[in-house]
Amino acid sequence: MKSNRRHLLVLVLFLFLLVLGSVAVIIVNARMHSPSAEKPTAESTLKEEFNLPAHSMRVANTTFGFPAGGIPVLMYHAIESLPGNSLGVPPQQFAQEMQYLHQHGYQTLSLDVLHNLIQNPQNTALPTQPILLTFDDGYADNYQTAWPIMRQFGFTGTFFVVTDAVGSGMMTWDNLKDLAQQGNSIGSHTIHHYDLTTLSPIRLKQELVDSKAAIEKELGISVFAFCYPSGRYNTATLAMLTQTGYTLAFTTEPGRVTASVSPLTLKRIRVPGGLSLNGFAKLLN
Repeated sequence: MKSNRRHLLVLVLFLFLLVLGSVAVIIVNARMHSPSAEKPTAESTLKEEFNLPAHSMRVANTTFGFPAGGIPVLMYHAIESLPGNSLGVPPQQFAQEMQYLHQHGYQTLSLDVLHNLIQNPQNTALPTQPILLTFDDGYADNYQTAWPIMRQFGFTGTFFVVTDAVGSGMMTWDNLKDLAQQGNSIGSHTIHHYDLTTLSPIRLKQELVDSKAAIEKELGISVFAFCYPSGRYNTATLAMLTQTGYTLAFTTEPGRVTASVSPLTLKRIRVPGGLSLNGFAKLLN
């Protein structure tokens, strides 16, 4: 009798240990596959470094037509420190500026919405605080650094690329395709970034036509927006833009986009590296 009881106790203990071991394995596997156990991504690293919020997408109140003061279009280039060159905006500065925009209710516009607004303002709905974020040249850090920060605040941007430089230490076609698929706008900044006012009509047309065709072929999108290299253009440039199918073009001239401005000479607000947050606020006011 005692022997049977002993065997029964041993069996119960064995079954208990077996169940306990199975539960432990399940818990370990769950922890290994939980989001907190995954390696940090570049975006999560940025979030910690710049104290960014969780992904935020504000539902904007809408209005129709141009705001009374016009629409600010911010002009950026590289999002990295460039010693002695104010075209480079350090990532920390950029993150603070995006946070400022978010806290003050700004919502980014796409090129499509701006295009519709210019063509038919009374029937185009806008957020009450519209803004465009533009990036010239196609620096790799636009994708690697600027885009993850923008996305955390629910922002999108417009990227003007020099097609001959794509992939050579700059953004790749895959980067640009990903940006386009996630709601960003892509426009032409020519093939070679030449001063367009110095080119012959044949070379000028080539810079406009071939850059547009390359982007459309690689990304499968329609390109109708242009950005003047170094902001330089003349009457011949304007005429060739119209001839080659562009309907929007951005300058480096300071100011906002208003109902009275020509769609081929849209003004922007340059954001230099080293600008304080108070200085940034003054640019917008």
